[in-house]
Amino acid sequence: MGSRRGSTREEWGRAPWSLPVFVASLVLVAVIRVGVVLNRAIDPDESQHLHTAWQVALGWVPYRDFWEHHMPAFYYLAAPLTRRFTDSPTVYLAGRTLMTAAATLALVLTWRLARRLGIPTAAGAVTTLALLPQFTETTTETRPDPLALVAWLLALLAVLRWGESRRSAWLGAAGFALGLGLAFSLKLVYGVGAVGLIVSILAWLGRRDDPSGRRGGTRVKIVATPLTVFVAGVSLALAGTLAWVGAAGGSSALRAMVSDVVVDSWRFVDFAKARPVFGSEIGFLLLAAVGIGLTLARTGRGITRDAYHLPLLGSLALVGGALYLPHTPAVYQHAWLPVLPILAVYAGLALARLFDWARESGRPVPVALATLAVLGGLVLPAGESASYALRDQLSGSVRLMRAELDAACPGEPIIDGTALAVFRPSAHRFGVLITGIREWIARGRIAEEVVEGDLRVARAPVAHIDKRLRGLVGPVADFLAAHYVPADDGLLVAGVRIRAEGGGPPRPVPADVLVSGPYRLTASPGIEVSIDGRPARRGVRRLVAGRHEVTWTGPPGRIELALLGCAERALFP
Repeated sequence: MGSRRGSTREEWGRAPWSLPVFVASLVLVAVIRVGVVLNRAIDPDESQHLHTAWQVALGWVPYRDFWEHHMPAFYYLAAPLTRRFTDSPTVYLAGRTLMTAAATLALVLTWRLARRLGIPTAAGAVTTLALLPQFTETTTETRPDPLALVAWLLALLAVLRWGESRRSAWLGAAGFALGLGLAFSLKLVYGVGAVGLIVSILAWLGRRDDPSGRRGGTRVKIVATPLTVFVAGVSLALAGTLAWVGAAGGSSALRAMVSDVVVDSWRFVDFAKARPVFGSEIGFLLLAAVGIGLTLARTGRGITRDAYHLPLLGSLALVGGALYLPHTPAVYQHAWLPVLPILAVYAGLALARLFDWARESGRPVPVALATLAVLGGLVLPAGESASYALRDQLSGSVRLMRAELDAACPGEPIIDGTALAVFRPSAHRFGVLITGIREWIARGRIAEEVVEGDLRVARAPVAHIDKRLRGLVGPVADFLAAHYVPADDGLLVAGVRIRAEGGGPPRPVPADVLVSGPYRLTASPGIEVSIDGRPARRGVRRLVAGRHEVTWTGPPGRIELALLGCAERALFP
């Protein structure tokens, strides 16, 4: 089934590195991970997931009380974080710490998968996976996928135990783990299909020599029984998820969940196709390909009956193939997480075999190949991961989030296509303007006037015009231009800017004030301003929402009314 097995000491002696070097590698992994947690740029998905968790922490029910297109388990799990770190950007670091715990568990489970092929393979698998930039990035970002990955690896281990013992309880456990994983990420459905097919193949072929298997009806039963146990495990976990949502939000939440999550996920219009590896990760992929090639050469046609390699390689092929299908939606980097530990197992196997060859032959060519394998499969990916840990890409987003929180009081909505201000309500029903939503708007399935209507009703005091909002160039752009003015911190605040033309008698210009509150009036030198027929001095004055008439005398220039920030507004009740 794999590398030679001996005592633990003998196995470490054959490993590509000694135990102290392996431990030092894990220390390097931990240092890199801390750096990435502290410096990695905020992905909009992180804001979206934390914002939804905050809404759940407020007692809102997903699908019934707000729009959401992901499965619900992560939001209930992360809700305590948003309660603990309310109104603080520290919530991002807390979420990333939770993801690091999940990534650590995923590495432990990868070790358990690869340990069946020996310690040298397991050490190589864990090290290559832990230093892989894509694994480092996607399991640091606060998202449901690292938790779904843990469920996926638990399921694979349970399938392997079933293959060794043929105890059906392991298949029930595998199905239940995958069902729990689906409660975090619907993308794990490809894994469910893959494992179901592999279980059927192993059950069908595993008893070909059984005399009772010669009768067709019994052969069907042999397949159906393990598959039924597996499906029962999946169904039990999914039934628990549905019961949970139904108990929290009733039938309306369940209907909306089916429509917005299950149905819309398969007709989503975001067909992005990220590759499974990038740049420095090519060496890792080549190592995995060598390990797979060695395995296939050794097992030959027996692969279809191999209770270890068939589940791993079959899952790799089926899940990877499903992600490559042209109509599989939203295949971003995190979608590839389930295949990375499997690739790592075979990359570790290749490293172990190359080092065995180099040590036993002592010739220059094997030694050179083993050295290249370490450089390409470990050193280069580690260097790229370390570069993420060293570049400060987080502080700018943290400053912007603090500015949003300071500008809008608790409970006041913010216009932000990325939901960066986790603890403020979204001014539009979609929360985050993900690629699919913007594509629906572009195709007319969602009228941009719908979003503009949401903004008008919300009367948000603050807006952050990120690249997602800049893509809406119709009614939303017109609304923002008419009702918001730039602030010093890069945000927009509710207000009106008027271009004052000099000369002639005063002419009233309508100013539609969106939010009631204290506004700071500024005007170019020499301009005298009146609001609703009364002279208005420069400085702070309170205005109620609605239309006001602004007139002026003096030279050309500019007049501006800008809503004060939350703390300043408290000084002008």
